[in-house]
Amino acid sequence: LTEYIKANAEVEKDVQFMKDFFRSEKNVPGRTKADVLKEMWALLPEVMGKPVPPIDEGLLESMSKLPATDPEHFQHPWGTAEKLYKSEAVDPFGTKYLLGIYATKEEAQKAFKEWSGEYDKAREDMKVEMAQWSKQENARLDKDTSARDRVKKILEEARR
Repeated sequence: LTEYIKANAEVEKDVQFMKDFFRSEKNVPGRTKADVLKEMWALLPEVMGKPVPPIDEGLLESMSKLPATDPEHFQHPWGTAEKLYKSEAVDPFGTKYLLGIYATKEEAQKAFKEWSGEYDKAREDMKVEMAQWSKQENARLDKDTSARDRVKKILEEARR
């Protein structure tokens, strides 16, 4: 039991470290990836203990067009949320579908309701398609009487 408690505490400590790491992200408007690279490149000689070559100008030029932080992924809930909600669905055949991971319970429920609506509509469409296919097959079988005639002939011969 003590090993479990120690392991649980270690995992919780790692989780808290990751949350703190993701929450420390700062959004500075106008800052580019080139600016971040220059700052990192300036610190690199201290860390490595030797000088580093200059940064390629083409690389800096291409990175200067990219913002330092992606607005869609800034402070993303996967790294910062205390709790996440998984939305899953299981069809009648036992197949599980992961509909997504969401920051709120309401988003997870909404995703399930949308999936359920689409699934029900697909089932109804499948029933209609099967009915049409059945009609086509019956019409084809009614049109082609050769197989039925052979069966009748065999049955008549068997009765004799």
